[in-house]
Amino acid sequence: MKTYLKIVLFAFICTNSFGQTDPKKIKIILLGTFHFNQTLDSSSKLHSNLFSPKRQSEVEDLVNNLVKQKPDKIFLEFTPKNQPFYDSIYNDYLNGKEPEKLKLKANEIFQLGMKTAKQLGHKKVYGINYQPEELQDSTYKPKNKIDEAIKNLYFAIGAFEDSARTNKEFYDLPFPYKLPKQDSLLQKSTLSNFLLSLNNEKKLMRDEYTNWNWLYSVGKENDMSTTDYVGTFWFGTNVRNYNNVLRNTDYKKDNCYLLIYGSSHIPFLKYMFKMNPFFEVVDLDEILK
Repeated sequence: MKTYLKIVLFAFICTNSFGQTDPKKIKIILLGTFHFNQTLDSSSKLHSNLFSPKRQSEVEDLVNNLVKQKPDKIFLEFTPKNQPFYDSIYNDYLNGKEPEKLKLKANEIFQLGMKTAKQLGHKKVYGINYQPEELQDSTYKPKNKIDEAIKNLYFAIGAFEDSARTNKEFYDLPFPYKLPKQDSLLQKSTLSNFLLSLNNEKKLMRDEYTNWNWLYSVGKENDMSTTDYVGTFWFGTNVRNYNNVLRNTDYKKDNCYLLIYGSSHIPFLKYMFKMNPFFEVVDLDEILK
């Protein structure tokens, strides 16, 4: 009898542990980019003549590859507050009118996001970006006590001065991997291959390391004020961006999303979506190569 009960118990455990089926997963394409329009008024060669026939052909190839994935929604790096503005630009584009301002026309929001959305027949694109700088707008009114505390923290950090550092010998170690210079790489690459390089694991690692490592070192003993800043206004920003996708998710209807964002945001967003059992992060190599 004891042996029989053991067999039944083992079968029950196996059924519940290994017999479960995976839930439906919405595929999500996380495409990290550089900001196309920010190089227009600089000496950088990064822009590499976006409007030349060669580059526009590469944009078209990239857009066609994104269209093949059939994303149900496209999420872009502008704030929900500016949704009406970008709605008007996209509606003009649907009616055959491209943006007149070069800054808007050169932006990856238009060049990649809106061009892909139009081919798919989407009625809109979605702005999900959170900008902490909006907290300093004189017209900004905190929505609740937590929002008020975040606003106060933003101003407090702006006035914070402390040169004390912990273990700076370690924090000041240079990034250990050598990567190609971005300007020269784009000159030699197609746009798709360049974007693949921006989304390379070591490139994303370098951005994270060089952007925030110094701030982690500031402060002594229990003082982690600058670490709290990074947590609230960098990781916190990306949590809000992630949550804005979730707030627009139609789980029953949708099968694939495309998110086009500055590449420095991608590592944390990738982590969040990988930890969500209802999403599957798509390998960019499958799309761009």
